[in-house]
Amino acid sequence: MTGPATLIVALVLSFPFAAWAQAPVRVGILVQEMGRGQSQAIKGLSEELKRIGYRERKNLIFEIRNVKGNRGALQSAAGELVAQQVKLVFTTGNSATRAAAAAARDIPVLFVHPGDPLASGLIKSGEERAGHVTGVAAYAAQTTERRLALFKEIMPALKKIWVFFDAGNPLSRDNFKLAESAAKKLGLQAASYGIKSTDELKTTLAAVRAENGAAIFQVADQLVETEADFLFETARVKKIATMFNEESWAINGALAAYGPNYLEMGRQAGRLADRIIKGESPAALPLERASKFDLTINYRTARFIGLDLSAAMLKKADKVIR
Repeated sequence: MTGPATLIVALVLSFPFAAWAQAPVRVGILVQEMGRGQSQAIKGLSEELKRIGYRERKNLIFEIRNVKGNRGALQSAAGELVAQQVKLVFTTGNSATRAAAAAARDIPVLFVHPGDPLASGLIKSGEERAGHVTGVAAYAAQTTERRLALFKEIMPALKKIWVFFDAGNPLSRDNFKLAESAAKKLGLQAASYGIKSTDELKTTLAAVRAENGAAIFQVADQLVETEADFLFETARVKKIATMFNEESWAINGALAAYGPNYLEMGRQAGRLADRIIKGESPAALPLERASKFDLTINYRTARFIGLDLSAAMLKKADKVIR
């Protein structure tokens, strides 16, 4: 027979588990800077977790650390997230992911990455791969030929591309070689401008003279991207078309961009986050590839540089900035 004492013991024993089940899950978010790509990825993560059944401030709490461009502050910010006992840390890009992986060795790290996390040294292959790190990667360099082919569709007169890159960065040199190979396949010339500093980049850009059928084709390169606004303004003044690799660049002034949809990458990460929260090991979750890439065209830039865009091309674009 079950008496009152037995019932009380059962309730006491079950209480900790019930309380644990009702405790909100804390998810850490670590970003170096909150640009459009980062904000879209976080939005996608949040939307997907909500779709699955999580409710912010009820059974889910986001702990966000944005160091606002101060790379040196990433390590301490990651440490703060560890102190908050987060269930996992969501990151974007190399620096934030490295900081999180180093600080949170016993906590899963889930990233969204625009390139190849293996080539960039973010993760290792096979048995060397860190057991607490996984994520979604765009492998953007592998879309170089597709991006250049789209550029040729946008600008049918295209015959030559100018590629600016950091001559001291091995990854940037590899990215140029990919662009050069893609250009050859498409019957285009590729002129390389290996630069070593932002001052040299500005001087070189200022000296470039517009040519019929010539345009600037960007490859992923941090040195060049730090001076993107200067590049866009110089190109506008000289009436030079530009093709970049992320939507945000087209929003900021490039003629066009073809790159990963960060909102969708965030949603992919949200599904992985749910599996981690429910107990799956990051090591058992394979790296996912970005599932959606978008073509963005800046119609205002096209008009300013005197480039006529066909109705078919505008219809083909996923987004047109007017």
